[in-house]
Amino acid sequence: MAKFCELGVESDVVIGKGIDMEDLFGRRILIEKVIIQPTKFPGKNSSGLRMQMQVVLATFNEAADKDGDFFTKNPDGTPAGERRSCFTGSDILIGAIQKAETNLPSMNASRAEKGLSPIRLYPIDTTIVKVGKCFQFT
Repeated sequence: MAKFCELGVESDVVIGKGIDMEDLFGRRILIEKVIIQPTKFPGKNSSGLRMQMQVVLATFNEAADKDGDFFTKNPDGTPAGERRSCFTGSDILIGAIQKAETNLPSMNASRAEKGLSPIRLYPIDTTIVKVGKCFQFT
């Protein structure tokens, strides 16, 4: 008889206590997972979408580790830090994530042609900044 954990099924949920976007502005974070769905508040943005992000309030090292990562890790290799969850309807942030997800296969194909190892999208090391009324990843 199989154990459920052996089936390789991962739940599609974001974990962590909620945090306001404003509390993340200007703070270096890791984005571990995103879920983009239709918004529950139509008319708030032009895309009609919302994005839920699982972020890690990580600590960062001055130099990259052997994997090229700057964040500190747990013994199992996952990012160390508090996991939090936030929602945004920012069309700019949603569009940036969608574009990154779309471009990743061609970027990795190009890297393979050059003999470079593929990159993974998550976790994303970023800072969210507010420019006027717009949010952006840096």
